Amino acid sequence: MRQKFFVFIVFILILAFASSASIQQSAEKLYQSGIYKEEVEGDLEKGIEIYQTIVKQFPGSREIAAKAQLHIGLCYEKLGMKEAQKAYQKVVDNYPEQTEAVKAANEKLSLLIRADTVVGKENKEFSIRKVGDVGVFGAISPDGRYLSYVDWDTGDLAIYEIATGNKRRLTNKGSWDQSDEFAQFSRWSPDGKQIVYDWSNKNGYVDLCIVGLDGSKPRILYSNKESTWAQTFGWSPDGKQILAYLEKKDGQNQIVLVSTADGSVSILKTLEQGWPDNINFSPDGRYIVYDFPQKEDSPERDISLLSTDGSREIPLVEHPADDYVLGWAPDGKNILFASDRRNSLDVWVIQFSDGKVQGTPKLVKSNIGNVCNPMGFTQKGSFYYGIVDPAYDIYFAELDPETGKMLALPKKASTRFEGSLTQPEYSPDGKYIAYISGRASHSALSLQSLETGKVQEFPLRNIQRANSPRWSPDGRSILVWGLDYKGGWGIYRIDTQSGIFTLIVPPAPADENWATTHEWSRDGKAIFLARNPSNPSHLPLLTRIMLREIESGTEKELYRGSPGMFSLSCSPDGKWLAFMRRGKEGFLGIMPAAGGEHRELYRFEQKDNNYVPLRWTPDGKYILFEIVEPGQKKWSWWRIPIGGGEPQKVGLELDGRFSVSVHPDGRHIVFSSPGSTGENSGNWVMENFLPPLKVVK
Repeated sequence: MRQKFFVFIVFILILAFASSASIQQSAEKLYQSGIYKEEVEGDLEKGIEIYQTIVKQFPGSREIAAKAQLHIGLCYEKLGMKEAQKAYQKVVDNYPEQTEAVKAANEKLSLLIRADTVVGKENKEFSIRKVGDVGVFGAISPDGRYLSYVDWDTGDLAIYEIATGNKRRLTNKGSWDQSDEFAQFSRWSPDGKQIVYDWSNKNGYVDLCIVGLDGSKPRILYSNKESTWAQTFGWSPDGKQILAYLEKKDGQNQIVLVSTADGSVSILKTLEQGWPDNINFSPDGRYIVYDFPQKEDSPERDISLLSTDGSREIPLVEHPADDYVLGWAPDGKNILFASDRRNSLDVWVIQFSDGKVQGTPKLVKSNIGNVCNPMGFTQKGSFYYGIVDPAYDIYFAELDPETGKMLALPKKASTRFEGSLTQPEYSPDGKYIAYISGRASHSALSLQSLETGKVQEFPLRNIQRANSPRWSPDGRSILVWGLDYKGGWGIYRIDTQSGIFTLIVPPAPADENWATTHEWSRDGKAIFLARNPSNPSHLPLLTRIMLREIESGTEKELYRGSPGMFSLSCSPDGKWLAFMRRGKEGFLGIMPAAGGEHRELYRFEQKDNNYVPLRWTPDGKYILFEIVEPGQKKWSWWRIPIGGGEPQKVGLELDGRFSVSVHPDGRHIVFSSPGSTGENSGNWVMENFLPPLKVVK
């Protein structure tokens, strides 16, 4: 009898354990679906709904429930909602034993509480809200009614009325087929009746132009073919001068004032190294504030004030972090800037009056997102800014090699710099991935072991931006396409053991074609690259695909055709080169890797002309590519047999480009995808945040 009772008890315990394991498994599966909604699809509301279901239905799975509650707070914070603080507090109160989740919640609470303290008791209505999504190159009108922006359907300068959503073009250049010219940055006059803007002209350099809102014809204010770059930053308070930045062919970088009457130029400062991210007039016109690199080829910047008569310069922000100007408030006493000194990009304010810096910087808002263009203050003190924040993360997935269909939901890679991981690439042996990690001034080439999870980082100190990591066939080095601190794009080789950067394809002079896409030959002795026209005035306008020997630097032309952004990929056996041109007349082609006649496999029309990688299946039977189908918004993954035929949709369909790499086993993939904070991209306003002035005498 005892033996039967013991067996019965064991049976009950097994059932209980199996039930508990099943519940845990169900909770984990639901949690992963929440992560997918939040971070891959960017559907924050749906993510919150799933996490709330976990907290309610699986209270016994405390580790998962605590993580779900934490992500409720993260979603609310990304949405700019005050419920975030309550959600974080619930993690601390309800799951005290879940130390990792509690630590993360407490860190978030600390930042939110500090921000509330800085805003102060007199500014109860502090708010941040999204006001549009018309691009980040424009500015806010002084009355806060309009945003200027670039209408990328044509490249014209346009304005957007925030209250009604109405849009109107101020220039009329015609379609892209008629003209490749386009507008860039713009700034409103103090009276709100005119806009100064940068215009990329047909000759390959930038003009500064002015147009009125009354429909008057635009006029060129400044044009100089000896300037490789010109950018407008604002008007003097009296409307008589334009604050601008010029780069000359002789290498001089200048902050200048351009007369609105006759276009004459007076130099305020010649910069010894790098260029400013932002420059602003003080409201009284006596000073300008600007940021600058701390040293040559440095990603970190400091901030200074310069009197407009050139007689005095005052250090404003000196810190080891990267600090850059956002704007000078209309009260004339508060200067807003961004800083990564707390390992996230935060907004700070520092006060200046009576010719002196008053006190120390105060935190206004933590984790503001990737503010790529401060759009300015209104007369009432509201600050507008543009965010481009796709928040890419890396995901692993498994596919059926025969059908290409996903066998399970993708799983996010757990690593440092979440929200800023992109362009993953499997090593030739499939044991590592390489990817670009980090944000802004702290990006790196990262190598992650798939066996141990260990990450090795090589900071991008030689270059300010890198794209398209490509492993060499022997796995000993990686190619990247990089932008140096003088504005030149070159191709670099990084040693995977030492991290040493070697420039193997230097930036092209202004009158030559520049290298873009790159790919290794299978013997590792050469690279394929595309050379695009760097100056539209130099004819003929052709893109050429070249085979470049690494040791000698000699190049052999394999193909030439209409200009565009090309993607290249060499077949696993090294015999074929697949290439794709995107744009209005996009096509996918294949040709012998040593050169010869090419043939088209697929022709398509694509509005997006950005680089997207091509891939081969490891068996060499298919070429894989990403496109947006006509009439659709989502990007989808396709494959086409190398012998030709109809392409087949496979695997993935997401809101943005996802940059896939295929494991040598042909079954596993890794890809980067825009995460949930991609929802933050667009035009935002921050209101009621300026602290009262505290004058130090």
